[in-house]
Amino acid sequence: MRPLKLTLEGFTGIRDGMKRESVTLDLESLPDGLIALTGQNGAGKTTIMDNLHPYPIMPSRASKLSVDAFSYWDHICGTSALKELEWEHDGIRYRSSFTFRKPGKTGKAEYYLAYRGVDGTWRPASLPDGTVSDGKAESYNRCVEAINGSLETFFTSVFSAQNRRPLASYGAGEIKTLLAELLGIDHLKALSAKAGDVARVLGKSLDSVQSELATLAGKRQRKAEIEKSVVAQGTALRTAREQREGALEQANKLTQERATLAAKQSESTSVEARQRELGVRCDDLTKAMINAADDEQAATVRSQQRVIALNRTVTTHQATLARQDAILGAAAKREEAELAIAREEAKVESLQRVVGELEAKQTTLNALQVSLSSLMSEGTTKAAHFDTLSKQAAVVEQVPCVGHAMHSQCPLLTQALQAKAQADAQRISVADLRAKYREKKVQAEALAPVAVELTAKRGELKTVNDAIARARRTLQAATELAASKPLLDAATSGLEAAQADLRSITEETAGRISKYETEKARMAAELARIAEELTRLAAVDVTAAIATLDRSLASNRETVAALDGRIEALIRSQSVLQAEGEALVLELEKFSATQLRADHLSDEIAHWKLLAKGLGNDGVVALTIDDAGPALTHTVNELLLACYGMRFTVEIRTQRALASGEMREGFEIVVHDAEADSSKSVAVMSGGQKVWINECLTRGIALYLAQNTGQPYQTLFSDESDGPLDPQRKVQFMRMKREVLRQGGYQREFFISQTPELVAEADAVIDVEALAD
Repeated sequence: MRPLKLTLEGFTGIRDGMKRESVTLDLESLPDGLIALTGQNGAGKTTIMDNLHPYPIMPSRASKLSVDAFSYWDHICGTSALKELEWEHDGIRYRSSFTFRKPGKTGKAEYYLAYRGVDGTWRPASLPDGTVSDGKAESYNRCVEAINGSLETFFTSVFSAQNRRPLASYGAGEIKTLLAELLGIDHLKALSAKAGDVARVLGKSLDSVQSELATLAGKRQRKAEIEKSVVAQGTALRTAREQREGALEQANKLTQERATLAAKQSESTSVEARQRELGVRCDDLTKAMINAADDEQAATVRSQQRVIALNRTVTTHQATLARQDAILGAAAKREEAELAIAREEAKVESLQRVVGELEAKQTTLNALQVSLSSLMSEGTTKAAHFDTLSKQAAVVEQVPCVGHAMHSQCPLLTQALQAKAQADAQRISVADLRAKYREKKVQAEALAPVAVELTAKRGELKTVNDAIARARRTLQAATELAASKPLLDAATSGLEAAQADLRSITEETAGRISKYETEKARMAAELARIAEELTRLAAVDVTAAIATLDRSLASNRETVAALDGRIEALIRSQSVLQAEGEALVLELEKFSATQLRADHLSDEIAHWKLLAKGLGNDGVVALTIDDAGPALTHTVNELLLACYGMRFTVEIRTQRALASGEMREGFEIVVHDAEADSSKSVAVMSGGQKVWINECLTRGIALYLAQNTGQPYQTLFSDESDGPLDPQRKVQFMRMKREVLRQGGYQREFFISQTPELVAEADAVIDVEALAD
């Protein structure tokens, strides 16, 4: 693929970097070799580089190498935008046209691919399967990938975008998929997928056949169950028929017995009349016995109630008579209580008078004690004050200025004279307080015995009051008992009457019980006689026996009818089961053929699954990648040797050893350092070392494609790949670029670099800033 002409309209990177709405680059006239894009940061270099290819993606802006991970709408401005790229591939000139329109909230994008015929006219690109580039993204992508290879292959081998993912970070599955595309063996994966699809289709057929087998197995089980049921129903049918014959024989026997009893029944007409008469008499006697028992029970209840009431009356009268002595002696006790109350009340008046006098003295004593306490507190305070004043007055004779002219002007002496005058007045006040205290103390000591005497008199008064209260209670009780004296005569007469009534009730009860027992015995004897006569008459009566036989015959007929129904149901069920069994026999004839078909499908599925695995990542693809590994490693190491010397060699490992010693498919890039005599994964190398190792790997893959797979890419692309390299490595980096162009037969490489030395070595320069003019 070789870009020839690029036109961009409405792209944000062009507008912001070049201050233009559109830009057109004519690349066809540029010389072969290294083409540098230069300009300051943000000038639009990466926007141009990201569009120098026909794929609908800007790789440095995409989160991963997929058109689904990128949207042009994030990088265009205005209501419309256009990308038009003319490019050449395998001698044919193509034109990719992307148009974007967004007049409102939603936008529309169209992707067209056309090729120029020998007559110079542009025609829509088409594929042998009938796919035509009609403006849809799906048809455009299919056409581009059919012509130029897959997007992943292109951006992994010949296009090094900014922020690209290093090969060392690829997983085993990802690197297998990538290398399969690079090696042109992805058709094997397609065949593997088809084989898997065949296996899945056959699996569905096998599921259907196995479902049919399961159904047939169920029918075979049903056939065995039907055979068992037919045998069981045959046994049940024989048993039912034997039971029916036995029931018919029993019916004949019962019919003969009833005929014999019917002949005897004509002789028992008079017996039946006597039986009815005796039955009526028996019922009357039974009712009479029940009524007599009810009457006796009611009479007994009434007698018991009367006895209970009389016993309560007797108990009440006896209780009254038991207090006869107390009632008769109550008058004397009442008089004694009245005398005691009068005697004690006479004492109360004198005691209350004495207590009143003592309480007055106690009040006076309490007032004196309070006054003494107050005088003592006041005297103590004034005595202390007097001592203080006396000490201050004593200074009058001790100060040094006594007898001098300054005597009258001394402040200390003035204070002492004032204290002396106050001390005289205070001494007189203290003397008066002491006289009052002695006087009141004499009065208090004279009244001191009053408290003891008051307590004694109060106790004596309480004792007298308690005696009066007891005498009054005794008086009340004696008065109440004396009032009960008229009840003694009534209790005596009532007790005699109640005892007489109890004796009468006892005699009545005995007579009534005797009469009831006699009548009960008579009726029981008559019932026994009637029962005996009925038993004697029943020996001649055959009516009950005939009724019993009739019931037995009716039950027998029901049994025969039930057995007939059961026999008919068994015969019908047996016929149905036999018909179902015959139908199942016909259906089960195809069981063997179905089983053979299921076995054949199982074998086919196993073969197709084996083929899918053999053509997949773990089969031929893995073997092909293993075979290509040494050649790819040799190409990468040749680049390292030509550009960077003999220090680093690369080893691509497509298998890894497990802890058990077994080998498992994998992917790891190991770098051998001749100077340090060590080997390590490229993932742990320094930033600059990672750059040139990864670039050598990427360009090695591009060279491998050019030399071994016939992929006719003519142009390489790299966007600031030399960033982390030191100046010496950058020179070697440019040497590698030219070596790749030489070995791969590439015409050009477009690259972006911020290093003037590298730009100076380019064969042509596109100054992006100059395009802004």
